[in-house]
Amino acid sequence: MDFFVKVLGQRFIKRTFFFDGRIPIYHLYFSDEAGTPGTVMTTFPMLRTGLLGRKGSGQFTAIAYSIPAGSLDFWREHLARSKVQVAGESERFGEKYIRFVHAGIDFELVEDPTDLRPAWKSEYVPQQYAVRGFHNWMAAVRELEDMEDFLKVAWKFRLTRSDGKFKRYEAVDGGPGKRIDIAHEPDMRQGTWTLGQGIVHHGAFDVADYDAQASVKFDIEGMGYTDFSDRKNRGYFESIYVRTPGGVMFEATKSLGFKMDEDEDSLGSELMIAPELAARYSRDEVLALMQRDDPIHI
Repeated sequence: MDFFVKVLGQRFIKRTFFFDGRIPIYHLYFSDEAGTPGTVMTTFPMLRTGLLGRKGSGQFTAIAYSIPAGSLDFWREHLARSKVQVAGESERFGEKYIRFVHAGIDFELVEDPTDLRPAWKSEYVPQQYAVRGFHNWMAAVRELEDMEDFLKVAWKFRLTRSDGKFKRYEAVDGGPGKRIDIAHEPDMRQGTWTLGQGIVHHGAFDVADYDAQASVKFDIEGMGYTDFSDRKNRGYFESIYVRTPGGVMFEATKSLGFKMDEDEDSLGSELMIAPELAARYSRDEVLALMQRDDPIHI
């Protein structure tokens, strides 16, 4: 929570529990002011379960946030003050990235003067330097061809740029929050697909409505990609999941909003018990489990 709120300057908008499984695992949400698609990062603190992820191909390997032009110097200083070490600086597609690691996950910042989305008015990061939302995600795959076909034909993204081993795909008119970068890593070991500490389990793509979501599933299953889930209610959105041919898990999600159980001014202030857990435990029992010092193994 300190990392996303005090370092990245995001709003903590919802605290609840993972909707699958019998063990209470926190599901925490961070975003702009209202939880706008393209800004929402969710985390499952998995340390208490004893599950560790193995980073590798077939995963999202980095999450890049968009910042205003001229902000990188501020962020270098801000990260240093926050005792977050810059792990590297690089350039892709003519854009300069700085990279840092939290809980094993790689994060990046990149200046994008075209990103005019309003920023959350954080007390920790001045608004003129604040993150605007996702710039792009990075995914690594061993086999590129089938993943490219899936992105272009099934997922309706278009190839817009290439830079060595990297290819950028964008949705519709493209721009920040509508990009996925693919790294071709033929010699990289396959990463784990389970939930685990230190890896990104999936990435969620916003769809306009249930008809669009159903069409995505129907059309892609008709192409033979049948490793698709049924629609799952997650409280604040409804989702379907597909394992892509590159191994990376994609989610097509219809947002339901975050104000159904809290006022906008108080988002994230209450602990919301997932219905599956509420049917199994009382609220006091859930809280007692979460206060244990020893790991809760799945």
